[in-house]
Amino acid sequence: MPKDGWLKAIRGALGLTAAQLGKRMGTEASGVLHLEKREAGMTATLALLDRAARAMNCRLVWTIVPEPGQNSLSEIVEKRAKRVATKLVGSVDQSMKLESQGVHDKVTNQQIGDLATDLVRNGDPRIWEPLEGDPK
Repeated sequence: MPKDGWLKAIRGALGLTAAQLGKRMGTEASGVLHLEKREAGMTATLALLDRAARAMNCRLVWTIVPEPGQNSLSEIVEKRAKRVATKLVGSVDQSMKLESQGVHDKVTNQQIGDLATDLVRNGDPRIWEPLEGDPK
């Protein structure tokens, strides 16, 4: 997103003043400037942004996409399942090691992979239980 927001960038590219856009939206220039500030601060409503877009003969396109480095939604789920499986298998492995019954790392990694696959295949809700390091 441009520093000052898409609304201001598109309005500027079209050569519209805030007063002209305001008139097309049925509001004052100050209302347009306020909306631009709200958009830049990520507090504007989609309804108002849509109204402004239509007033500029444009359309609002709103979407949610994976973060950079994530290729798809399924990749997000698979990575998350692996984190959950690592936690689940790791806690069991730790208990077994305390009892001198630990397993080889290769076996542990295979167990993590198998569990992650099962979690995804079954749509297990534990995939989205809170984990340390999750965004709030």
